[in-house]
Amino acid sequence: MAESSGYPLDLQHALLDSFGDEPESAPTFASNLNVHGMYETMRFLLRLSPRNHELMEMIPASGVGLGDVPQEAIQAFSTYLHETVHWWQHMGSTSGLLYSLSYLAQCHSSLGQLREVLSTIGPKKPLKGYTDQVLRSEGNSAQAKLASANIAVNNALDVEYYKFYAYSPRTNINWMFNDPHFESVGHGYFVVYGQLVGMLADAIDPEYVILPNPKSWGSETLRMRQEQVDGYYWRSPVRLPAIGLQAVYEGQARFTQLQFLDGARDEPLVCARWKEEGYLSGIYVEAFESFLALSNSEWPETLEDPLVALFLLICDLAMNPTRGLLIDIKAFDDFIRDVDVGVRFTLLCQAVAKLPHLRSAITAYSKDEYISVAEELTVLAGYDHPTVGPNAVRQWLDHAPGLPKLMQEYESFNYDLPNFPIRVFLSHFVAFYKDKSEHPEFFCWAGMYMSGQRSMADWQAVWLRHLSLFSDRGDRHGVFPRKRLDRSEQAVKTTFNQFFGTITLYDLTRQWILKDGPFVCDFAWISENYDQSRAEARANDIFKQVYGVTLDQFEIVQ
Repeated sequence: MAESSGYPLDLQHALLDSFGDEPESAPTFASNLNVHGMYETMRFLLRLSPRNHELMEMIPASGVGLGDVPQEAIQAFSTYLHETVHWWQHMGSTSGLLYSLSYLAQCHSSLGQLREVLSTIGPKKPLKGYTDQVLRSEGNSAQAKLASANIAVNNALDVEYYKFYAYSPRTNINWMFNDPHFESVGHGYFVVYGQLVGMLADAIDPEYVILPNPKSWGSETLRMRQEQVDGYYWRSPVRLPAIGLQAVYEGQARFTQLQFLDGARDEPLVCARWKEEGYLSGIYVEAFESFLALSNSEWPETLEDPLVALFLLICDLAMNPTRGLLIDIKAFDDFIRDVDVGVRFTLLCQAVAKLPHLRSAITAYSKDEYISVAEELTVLAGYDHPTVGPNAVRQWLDHAPGLPKLMQEYESFNYDLPNFPIRVFLSHFVAFYKDKSEHPEFFCWAGMYMSGQRSMADWQAVWLRHLSLFSDRGDRHGVFPRKRLDRSEQAVKTTFNQFFGTITLYDLTRQWILKDGPFVCDFAWISENYDQSRAEARANDIFKQVYGVTLDQFEIVQ
């Protein structure tokens, strides 16, 4: 987008902010303003309001040539960019891959145990309520018969605890410590990393030729429990980071969005004006204000200030840990420090206070600046060099036995059925990382490049390769696959249908394990021509194919 629209100050919250209706108890990426854009983490779905969809029709598919586009449409496009950044975060960062696929792990990690439960105990819902009830009435003598059920329940709960803690640790730590099922922060991270690596290994590396093998972690986690290393034993105290994953993700998305809008103007707005208009408040500015405090920095006058570029770089580094997934764990006692997004953000910001010259180091927004500044920050904070992650993914491509075939499936969009959604997500993660290794500057400072403030020859092609897979529409109800000129229409449709068929299974499995009351087959958000009886029949069919029972066979535990 080379031209500037020079639009007047007529910003509209109804075009720029987020809305949401995530399933109950799901941490969500939506603002408190209840308006017009959202990325739904448990539905893998990008949403825009009908008005923003309408305005987006004025935008060229490539996002370029906006000089004559009305300013309302440019604002709508900025919201689309904001939500696309959320898609990049969830699909294209290591923390996002873990956060997204942990939902799937609640089913995959316990398939054997859940089938064992059905054959021995029978269909009881919720499984957590049933096990709690039996343990209260029979005590420890019931542990043997509940072994498989307890594994399934604990695996599911560990995912829930991890997600809530990683999302907003200071908000959620108190109730988690008061929950008798909560073990420790470190335990949750080891469980979800083990589940994630196990799912990826099933897809591309069953013998753990290149992926870390979680089975090798057991002796170290046992040692830390026995030695009562902080963060790794029951009811251990934990050092809370300044913020959590939610604030980092929302901060990156909002500042990218506002840099784009600034670039579309004749002159950028001062930060004070963005704050007056309400666009730098609440969760959107929490990470930046923490960054300023931790780095001993002052508010910049405009979003063009190199300090904002440094903040966005720190967000990018914070959300891309390497240990436990891309490369093996080296210092087990430091695992929380190495992988928690909030901790990483906190330590990287503190590094700036000791490296004050970095506050003005980023002016060209170049790859060289990205690498050099990231290197200084990671060396001081004690994290892996910024090239370690991309190099590890290249090693996957060379040595993971099943990855060449998976990337062929990515190119054709014809995915094998076993581990279907994992294959879809993993292939997009690898493709994203390949492009990011070549152009880290674009993904870090997309608002600058897409508004024409900085130039990169092929950014439009990179942008189009990494748009979200699924979204809603302004004129029709339901979820739709994004049209792709480089994939056959039939392949895209088949992938869409298969993907959301499996999402139904994950939702029902989570309900079975954790949710009180009867099953709720509420999938109206997926289908344009929704029929409840047909949805229930399909859900029963999918569930029976995997578990051998139907939903109406379950006894509801009171």
